[in-house]
Amino acid sequence: MSSLSMITAAAYCHHTGRAFTPPRKDFSYIENFLLMIGHVDESTRTPNPRYVDVLERLWAVVADHEIPCSTAALLQTASALPDVISSLISAFSAGYGPLHGGAIDVAYKNIEEIGTVDDVPEKLARVKAGKERLYGYGHRIYRVTDPRFTYISDILGELTDEVSKDPLLQVAFALDRAAAEDEYFISRNLRPNADLFAAFAYKSL
Repeated sequence: MSSLSMITAAAYCHHTGRAFTPPRKDFSYIENFLLMIGHVDESTRTPNPRYVDVLERLWAVVADHEIPCSTAALLQTASALPDVISSLISAFSAGYGPLHGGAIDVAYKNIEEIGTVDDVPEKLARVKAGKERLYGYGHRIYRVTDPRFTYISDILGELTDEVSKDPLLQVAFALDRAAAEDEYFISRNLRPNADLFAAFAYKSL
C-alpha cells in the first residue's frame, strides 16, 4: 500500500508538473499522500489537519463497503496466484468503470452538462423519457437513501467555504430537491447515492 501511494503521488506530480516531496516517517498514510502531491499549507508546508481528517473519513466511507465489484475482481484474479500488481490492476480496471468508482467522475460531469439550475427540469424530463441516465441516483442494493450520501453531505457542511466556490454545487442541490419530489423517482425508490456529492467533497479539498 505504501508503494502504491508513492507511485500514485509521483505519477500525479509528473502529470501536473509539481515537485515530488518524499514521505516522512512521522506522518500517517494520508498525511504522507497529501505531502507527496504537494497539497500542503503554505505557511507550515505540511498537510492541513482539517483536510487530513476529511479525507480519512471519505476514504473510510468508500472502503467500508463489503465486497464491491473491484474487490471481487481483485480476489478473482488473486485466486489464480499471479503477482500482487496484476491483482491490483484487475481491481483498478473494475473500479474505473462508470458503474463503480468512476461513477463519481461521471456524476460530476453529468451535473456540468446540465449547466444551470434552470436546466434541471429538462434534464429530469430526458431521464424519465429514457433518453439519458441520471448518475448519482439509484443503487443496485439500496432502495432508500444511500447512507454514505448522508455522511458525505455532512462532510460538505463542514467545508462550506471551500464548497461554496463551486457554482455547480447549486445545480446538484437543485437536482436533488427536484428528484426527491418527483413521483417518477419516488415510485421507483430511486434515492441519491454516494456519487452525487462525493466529487464536490473531493474537489473542495
